[in-house]
Amino acid sequence: MNHTIWLWVGAVGMVVGTLPPLWRLVTDPENRSYYALLAAITGIAAVAYVVMALGLGSLRVGGTELVAARYVDWLLTTPLMVLYLGLLGRCGTRLYAALVGADVVVILGGVAADVLDGLAAAAAFGVATLAFCALVYLLLVTVPRRVALREECVVTFTKLRNLTVVLWSLYPVVWLLSGSGFGLLLPATENVVVVYLDFISKVGFVVMAVNGDRALDALEAVRLDGRTSHAD
Repeated sequence: MNHTIWLWVGAVGMVVGTLPPLWRLVTDPENRSYYALLAAITGIAAVAYVVMALGLGSLRVGGTELVAARYVDWLLTTPLMVLYLGLLGRCGTRLYAALVGADVVVILGGVAADVLDGLAAAAAFGVATLAFCALVYLLLVTVPRRVALREECVVTFTKLRNLTVVLWSLYPVVWLLSGSGFGLLLPATENVVVVYLDFISKVGFVVMAVNGDRALDALEAVRLDGRTSHAD
C-alpha cells in the first residue's frame, strides 16, 4: 500500500472513531460537553488526514518538507486529550496550564527538530524530550493526587493515562529511527507506523473514554457533593 492509501486508511479510522462519542452526545445530553470534546479529538484528526491524503498541508522549509497538517493536528488534539485527563483528575487551572504547556513544547520541539539540522536539531529534540518527561511526571504523579475519590474516575483515568503515556512514548522512538534521526526507517514504513500510532492513541483513547462513561456520572456526583458541602 502506498503513502496516500495509508493516509486514507487513517482518515477513515478517525471518522469511525468519532461515531461513538457523537452517538453518546445525542443520547446522553447531561454529559454532552464531554462527548463533544472526545468527538473533536478524532474529528480534527480525520480532517487532518483527509488534507494530507489530498496532497495538501505540507510546507518546504529549507531542504525539509514539513508535514504541517500533522503537527497542527497534534497541536489541537493532544491538548484536548490532556484536558479530558485533567477533567477526570479534577485539575485546577494552573495544573492544566502546566500540562498543556509541556505538551505544546513537546510538539513545537518536534517541529524544530524536523526543520533544523545537526546540533540544533539534537538540541530541539532534547528540549522536546525534557518537556515530555515533565508531562509524564505530571500525569503519573501530580494529577493522580487530585483524582476524584470515586472508583469509576480512578479506573477510567488510570486506563486512559497509561494508554497515553505508553503510546506517546513511542513517537520519539519513531523520530529517532526515521530520516530525521538515524535514518533506519524507510519513509513508507515511518508513515505506516505513525498512522497506526495515531489511530490507536486517539481512537483507542476516545473509545475507552466512551466506555468509561460511569466516570462522568461519578464526576457529577462529586460536583454535587461539593455544592452540598459548601451549602452546609
